[in-house]
Amino acid sequence: MDVDVEAHEAAPAANELQERIQELEREKERLLKSVEDAKSAAMSKAGEIAIVRSKHDKVTKEYERRISVMQQAHADVVARQKAELDKTKKDREVIETNNLFLEHDLAREAAKAKQSKKNLKDGAANKAKAGPVSQAVTPKRQHKILPFRDGFDDEDIVMVSPSKARDRPKAVTPKQGGKRKRPAMDQSPIQPLQLSEPREKSKPPVVHGLPYQELDLALLAKLEKDEHRFEFMRRLLNHRPSSGHDRTFESLTHYAFPSNPSKMLSSLVYDDLATWNPESQVDHFPQQFCHIFMNLWDQCLKEAFYTPIYLLVDAMRFILATEKMQTAIAITEKALPLILASVDLVAIPIARASTNPTFIPDRDAPLQRKLRSEIQVLDCLSLLHTIATSCVTSSEATSKFWQCMPNDFVLLMLMKAQPLDQIMLMLRILSTSSLPGTIGAIVPADSGPDQQAKRETDTIDRLTLLLFETPESLQDPRTPITKSNAYHPLSICELRIQVLRVLGGLCVHQYGGRVLAKHRHCIGRLVRFMHDQIDALYNYRTLMHSVIVSSINLSMRILYHLVTSFSDEVDMRARLSVIQGGSHKHLVALTRLAFSDALVLEAGIEDEVVDAAHQLLDEYLSPEEGEALLQVFSSGRSVS
Repeated sequence: MDVDVEAHEAAPAANELQERIQELEREKERLLKSVEDAKSAAMSKAGEIAIVRSKHDKVTKEYERRISVMQQAHADVVARQKAELDKTKKDREVIETNNLFLEHDLAREAAKAKQSKKNLKDGAANKAKAGPVSQAVTPKRQHKILPFRDGFDDEDIVMVSPSKARDRPKAVTPKQGGKRKRPAMDQSPIQPLQLSEPREKSKPPVVHGLPYQELDLALLAKLEKDEHRFEFMRRLLNHRPSSGHDRTFESLTHYAFPSNPSKMLSSLVYDDLATWNPESQVDHFPQQFCHIFMNLWDQCLKEAFYTPIYLLVDAMRFILATEKMQTAIAITEKALPLILASVDLVAIPIARASTNPTFIPDRDAPLQRKLRSEIQVLDCLSLLHTIATSCVTSSEATSKFWQCMPNDFVLLMLMKAQPLDQIMLMLRILSTSSLPGTIGAIVPADSGPDQQAKRETDTIDRLTLLLFETPESLQDPRTPITKSNAYHPLSICELRIQVLRVLGGLCVHQYGGRVLAKHRHCIGRLVRFMHDQIDALYNYRTLMHSVIVSSINLSMRILYHLVTSFSDEVDMRARLSVIQGGSHKHLVALTRLAFSDALVLEAGIEDEVVDAAHQLLDEYLSPEEGEALLQVFSSGRSVS
């Protein structure tokens, strides 16, 4: 009985003990979980602190680098300005010294002329006053003997040497009057020897330097213009289109227009030169030559006489390359129609054949082949590029240039059917079109309010398509691309980098960036291109690696600028939906960049690009998606 009672009493105690043990175990699990959470939070905070510290170090280094660059640039500017100032001072001193020499020479010549005139006047007066000379003249009384007889008066010798003993004067036989001492005025061209300082120094005549200085500066300016004109003519007359080729003016003697076969093109140039007034047109001398060549070029197009066009284009390129930019700006309105008309003759048949195979026979006809050999399209575009880059110095000149440039020509030259070097040159020309209110060709105001926006949209669409299209050499589109007719992959990569540079140049102004951000396909195609280039990065090729990395850095920078600068106007999910798998490619590309190690395959990816990818991921992903992504990529590498 006692045992049953004790067992009955021990049962509740055992239950209480069991419950206490369970409670302690739960408390232990809770504490362990709290410790794990605290560790996780600490790791997260440590990662954030590391990221912040890394960004702070990068910002500090970038700030110090910019400060050093600015200081170096400032020092260079100061040194350059000091050198220019010293050079200007030296030039001014040389001019002042020359002016002083000229004034001195002028004063000396004036004094000589005045003295000669006075001597002539005195000589004539003395002769008239003396009258006829008598043969018997009563000699004057001599007060002293003249013992020296060396051609000088004894009074002068005594004056110079007062210690000389003075003899008593003796009576001398008077000489014949006709043999008197010659007058003091010596008609010898040699200046008399001066034995002593004159008693009174003669004051030099006052010469006012200002009129002569002004005359001298005007003369120097005229001589400078004449020298520039002479040097220009010397260079132009000696110019050859290429090594071993005849001089340009010699080559023009071999051509004549079909409408006037008896007169050579060189004679037409000389006839125009004969009508000039060199004094009134000295400042526009190179410009006048350009107009002469453009008149001949225009006549060649009118008469379908294309053979000498290469000479005219090359001569104009030479003139614009050696003269001031104002010359290129002044001929813009007249030169552009000629360049465009010449290029269209070759480019339009090529583009038409690439879109419609029925036009291939026309493109490959012997007449068209001959035309392509006579009209050097690349030289014409090079001339166009020279004018475009000269106009960049002024917003007004740039606007005038792109008003003369039709948008259809830009789209034509950016087609993949055109030769690669011509596409590259047209891209460089297009990069000069960024203005505060427009990009690309400027449509006339009377064309309608929406035409400018439509043309800009077409231009951006054409540019972004070049990120994926592969230009090929001139061939039949129905034949497959082979190694013989395909461009090298490195050349294709350089083309796409040039496209990215143009897109980056269009973002310089707020207007251009907004147009790119609002474009339906621009951001999506940038993401797709960046994704494809990252894939190509892991297919390592020595020659291609650095170029591919450059394209990734450029595309990421442009994408970051468009997304962050115009975040209120960009709906990323809508922009990515226009390309197949856009969201997936966007996420994969940014993730690869954000967690890249910059080793071997990923070497060359810039730290700023990695930070930009991190920021875009933070804005695009939700917190849960970000945590899941962190778990995936933090296992094998550091988050920071």
